[in-house]
Amino acid sequence: MSFYKRIDHVIIAVNSVEETAKLYTEVYGMAAGVIISSLRRGVRTQKIFTGNAYIELAQPLESDGAVAKFIKERGEGLYLICVQVNNLVEAVKALQAKGAKVIGAEQATSHDHRGGIFIHPKSTHGALIQLME
Repeated sequence: MSFYKRIDHVIIAVNSVEETAKLYTEVYGMAAGVIISSLRRGVRTQKIFTGNAYIELAQPLESDGAVAKFIKERGEGLYLICVQVNNLVEAVKALQAKGAKVIGAEQATSHDHRGGIFIHPKSTHGALIQLME
């Protein structure tokens, strides 16, 4: 489908941002940004820069948040892939027409996409994919 532009970032769920960032910087030679705590999202995050995309490490701040639940069920690992699209409305319509389960589809037509528009993992063989313009 031609509405995809590029992968913007991936999120990896981790138990410790500091320990994981040390691996990416010292072993793999990548650069790390500052650690940010987001109470709204319930995580501490740190970006690892990889050129025109980035890896975001996400450590849960609370035991009942989405990232904490993910780690409890699956262990640390790939949590989300964020893909840029040319036109969010067109992408959502095309995906739904092909049977994909899109979470937050109604937000595609609003000017505030902060809640997120996602392709449900059941439609992608287990990967949560976020769409953004």
